[in-house]
Amino acid sequence: MSRLSHFATVASLSFLYGGAFSRRPLLGTCFMWIKNLVVFVGEEAFPFSVAELDETLDQNRCQPCGSQTLRTEGFVPPLKGQDPMVYAVDGFIYCTYQETSRLLPGPVIKELLDEKVEHIQDEEGRKVGRKEKADLKEQITFELMPRAFTRSRRTSLLIDTERKRVMVDASSASRAEEVVACLRKAIGTLPVAYPAPNSAPYTSFSNWLKDTKLLPEGFTLGDRCELKGTKDEGAAVKFTAVDLGQEEILAHLETGMVATRINLAWQDSLELDINDKLEIKRIKALDLLQENIDAMDADDAVAELQARISLQGNVLREALDGLFGYFEVNPA
Repeated sequence: MSRLSHFATVASLSFLYGGAFSRRPLLGTCFMWIKNLVVFVGEEAFPFSVAELDETLDQNRCQPCGSQTLRTEGFVPPLKGQDPMVYAVDGFIYCTYQETSRLLPGPVIKELLDEKVEHIQDEEGRKVGRKEKADLKEQITFELMPRAFTRSRRTSLLIDTERKRVMVDASSASRAEEVVACLRKAIGTLPVAYPAPNSAPYTSFSNWLKDTKLLPEGFTLGDRCELKGTKDEGAAVKFTAVDLGQEEILAHLETGMVATRINLAWQDSLELDINDKLEIKRIKALDLLQENIDAMDADDAVAELQARISLQGNVLREALDGLFGYFEVNPA
């Protein structure tokens, strides 16, 4: 078996038998739960209706990668087997971004390139120059591309039309920016930006640890936080599963360290981490919300998705109202 054939076979087996790149949900299955949030805020009403956005995203679907295409992006229906590109309820619009890319591992290309260079040197008795190596690498990539398997990554967006927020379920700002840029390109305009707090969040986080009475209404401290030094040595310490009011944490704050990430609970509904860029991480349903989720009818995927949008969307809206109101957030 040639190396090219072996590469394609390994890729196929990885996909067929549930390897690292086989992440497709079953047809019609609803797994909607936002775990992380990078929020973008606007001052003006969004320039589209639900019907207009559905039509626009349908015209900007993520297409399959061609034989020589490294990457495509666009939008896909949130529910497999269903036509709608968006689902709307309670002033929220839910849609799904997808990036599809061909995976060509660098070590595979390098190994084949080294073999070709060695073969030329042995057979022709000459060294292979830099330009020739670049040409050989391009040729190898061209030959591998049609046989390389693809991986699709989906990212959920929850647009709050009432609060003029675009919430991206992404763990990094760069990923969120990529998603919003694709949405902006599809729509033509999207006047949103990162939230700009009126005061430094890390100052407030530190004060909350010192005095819980300073927390925004409805919030309580959780059991995780991260502290960083303000000097050049870059000191940092993480606390997990602890009482955040313990003396050791307060002692670190007294030395000049500040809290850059803190775990909070919103009423009895949500647990979340928030960092000093106002990005939300590790969103988890607490008892009150989880009871409502467990009571959903999972036999109807559309009804379940709409119920999840309403449940989590409204709780997130209230929690963000509390946090953004506290920090007097405006678009940057």
